[in-house]
Formats: sequence, C-alpha cells, structure tokens
Amino acid sequence: MPNAICYIAGVLLLALSWTDLRDRRLPDPLVAAFGSLYLVHAWLIAMPWDVVAQHVLTACVCFAIGACLHVAGQLGGGDVKLASMLLLWVGARAACPTLALVSLCGLPLLLIGVAADRLVPASTFGHWCSAKRGLPYGVPLAIAGWFALLPHTLING
Repeated sequence: MPNAICYIAGVLLLALSWTDLRDRRLPDPLVAAFGSLYLVHAWLIAMPWDVVAQHVLTACVCFAIGACLHVAGQLGGGDVKLASMLLLWVGARAACPTLALVSLCGLPLLLIGVAADRLVPASTFGHWCSAKRGLPYGVPLAIAGWFALLPHTLING
C-alpha cells in the first residue's frame, strides 16, 4: 500500500508539471493533495512521529524562505508551495540533494525558454516554453519529486 501512495503522488506530480507547463499555474488542491499523501504514507509505514515532525519543520523552513523569495518577485507562489510539499516528503536529510536536482533540471528549462523566445516565438512550442511567460518551475520540482519517490535513488540512498 505505501508504494501505491507513492505512485499516486507521482501521478499528481505529472499533473502538476503539465498544468504548470501549459498554464504557468500550480493548482492549490493538487499541491495540497500531494502534500497530504505524505502524511498517509508516513502513517502507513508507521514512521515515528519525531521523524514526521522533522519533515514538517523542513517544509515550514522551505515555505518561509520561499515566501521571502515570492515577496521579492523571484519565485511564484505555487512553486513555493510545491517546493515545501516536496521537502515535506524528503525531509532535512535529503533536502540539499533534492534542491540541487531541482536546480540542475531548471537550467535546461531556462535555456529552452530563452531559445524558444529567440527561435520559434510564434509556434505552439515557442508559446509553451517561452521564458517570457515565466519559468514553469513545477516541472523541475516534479522531476526531483519523482526521484525522491522512487526507492534506491541518489536522493534516498
């Protein structure tokens, strides 16, 4: 059953990345569902409550830092919420590798966005990938989430 929860969370990440790519929005109900699945997963695997609390604290710290970046205009509100929920899943131990993977996945996204603006601005591809519309950071967050949800990855050890 815990694996089923991870698969459902992976499907939610797929839906979130698609929505962010298409609309540049991360719907709150999907983000909340992704985060809520962590609590179900923790309960199903009988995770100790002190570990759950540490994961929640990690998510809260991420949200506080992300909120500051959002107020400064550097990060979208949906990205802040999704990043917080992702760190809820991975906890403090895997926060740095997860955020490094998000950054590594975000760089090609930026390059594709800039290239789309210069090479094919009038096409559908150019519109979806345009950096002028903002970067859909839900996509690299989702990719890092898939790695975090999969067992035996570099993030999970």
